[in-house]
Amino acid sequence: MKKIILMMAGALCLSVAVANAQNPAQPPRDTTSVQPSQNYVKDMVKIKATEIPASLRSTLQASQYKGWENATIFRSKNSDTYLIQMQDANDRMKTYRFDASGKPLKDN
Repeated sequence: MKKIILMMAGALCLSVAVANAQNPAQPPRDTTSVQPSQNYVKDMVKIKATEIPASLRSTLQASQYKGWENATIFRSKNSDTYLIQMQDANDRMKTYRFDASGKPLKDN
């Protein structure tokens, strides 16, 4: 009788383990949709689209930046860097960084 109870308990544990192993893992996070932390814009001031340099405005005419006119735009207090936050077609937040000449900057 003890053997039957132990076998049934073991079978139950095995079935629970198998059921949990078949659950799909969560998909990896899409890093493009991660919003920057508040520290990311800590030393920046919000500006209007009309306040950005002409060279950066020229860069933003590319198709990948479509809709930048309605984006949130920041300028660094300490340097001539700009940050553009906008939503893409899938309502994900996209963040782009540029220098004053319009050259895109890579995030560290």
